[in-house]
Amino acid sequence: MLNRVSLFEYRAVLHVHSRYSDGTGSPHEIIREAARAGLDILWLTDHDTRRAAMDPGAGYYGHLLFLVGAEVTPPTNHTLVLGPAQLPSPKMPLQTIIDHLMSQHALAFIAHPDDPGNPTARLPSYRWEDREITGFTGLEVWNHLSDWSRGVDSILRGLCALAHPFRALEANPLTLQLWDELGRERRVVGVGGVDAHQARVGWRKLALKIFPYRTSFNAIRTHIYTAEPLSNDWVEAERALLGALNAGRAALVNAHSGTELGFRFWAEDGEGRTALMGDEAAFKSGWRLRGLAPVPVHWEIWGNGHPMTTMTGTILDYRVDNPGVWRVVLRRGRRLDVWIYSNAIYLR
Repeated sequence: MLNRVSLFEYRAVLHVHSRYSDGTGSPHEIIREAARAGLDILWLTDHDTRRAAMDPGAGYYGHLLFLVGAEVTPPTNHTLVLGPAQLPSPKMPLQTIIDHLMSQHALAFIAHPDDPGNPTARLPSYRWEDREITGFTGLEVWNHLSDWSRGVDSILRGLCALAHPFRALEANPLTLQLWDELGRERRVVGVGGVDAHQARVGWRKLALKIFPYRTSFNAIRTHIYTAEPLSNDWVEAERALLGALNAGRAALVNAHSGTELGFRFWAEDGEGRTALMGDEAAFKSGWRLRGLAPVPVHWEIWGNGHPMTTMTGTILDYRVDNPGVWRVVLRRGRRLDVWIYSNAIYLR
């Protein structure tokens, strides 16, 4: 059984684009910025290509582990791919895309499922439309670009939002609701992504960078928890990370609110059994939700998509009276900004 506290926690950024698709930075530039941001893992996900797996190649660059996935991008129904998969054509039906990826033991996450688009920012909607599909790993629950743009409804607000890219940074309530609803049917892993492009507006060296990579890398991160330290062999390290993500051992973190490590969330049944984030267990009387935070926080306990109660401090202890999908939200600071969304524990 995995020790609920003695897990190894790694700061990762997912959903990043380079000049190999519609980003503006080279993979080497992006790697440098990720290292400067203090990341442990950077997962590049260019549109419909894994070219960066060959140039510059996956592996360790100093302390940073650089991995290459992709984003399969038909006009809507985008899918984030993590793992060394042969990519399907974006012209395929979404269910065929998912089946193709899962047959290769890759992870498939529905990207920005409730992306509304933004006419003011000239961003089309890339919403998940085909909601009858099955078999995917999970959802990109928190997407910095998509969730930031929801509040931009005028040029003035757009300029203010560019000046304050982290203000009121919260996941789309529709996506959180969807995550909870799907979780009542089966395990659905949640991840956070930055959707970084470092778009440029203007002429060459005078061009304005919209969300430079360094800014994006200090927004939404996915903290991944493994049972053992990552291997120095990057292939083994990637395999361990894929296994941890597939199991739901991840928390979605607003790095602007805090970069501390040490958040833990688990459940105990009083008889020695423990369920970690992502685990399913049979419900019975006696289950308690437990949690640790490295700093005092405001805890929100959510069950089956409904807020159940709140508490403050560094320790969570809550008796579970009903089966359901249980997760927590941590807030901190004067404005009680969202800091962390946990993955769920499923007590059926």
